[in-house]
Amino acid sequence: MKKLLLTTGLTLSLMLATGCAPKGINTAQVGQQMIVKPGRVQSVQVVALNTNGLGNALGGVLGAVAGAAAANHVGGGTGKVIATAAGGIAGGVLGGMAGDSMDTSYGQQIAVKLDNGQTVGTVLRLNGATPSVVVGQSVNVFYTGGQISNITAR
Repeated sequence: MKKLLLTTGLTLSLMLATGCAPKGINTAQVGQQMIVKPGRVQSVQVVALNTNGLGNALGGVLGAVAGAAAANHVGGGTGKVIATAAGGIAGGVLGGMAGDSMDTSYGQQIAVKLDNGQTVGTVLRLNGATPSVVVGQSVNVFYTGGQISNITAR
């Protein structure tokens, strides 16, 4: 029973730790001079950001271990071996699915027609600190070091 609780606790801790995405403005931008250009949003599309798949792999391994450990307490003899194997497979699949959902993050691909006639676009990470923009909205496009660092409503 101690093994099961320890394995489950470790699994949950690692899954929660890998699910945290950075929020807000990059601290390297604090105090940096930015160029601000006004414009109007032409298009907004939510996109899945490319992930490294670490959550899927980690979730699969931890799920398999937890599933096998839990199922190992079922039955005896050959039944116990079969239950352990089935628990490991089921735990691996479910853990991989949970890890994948925690590993996936989203962004918004935004195109803005600047007041000077130029059209620019970028992808901004979506998180709790990112305000959404809508088509037709007046915005300010912030540039840091020649790259778009943020787009906010005016």
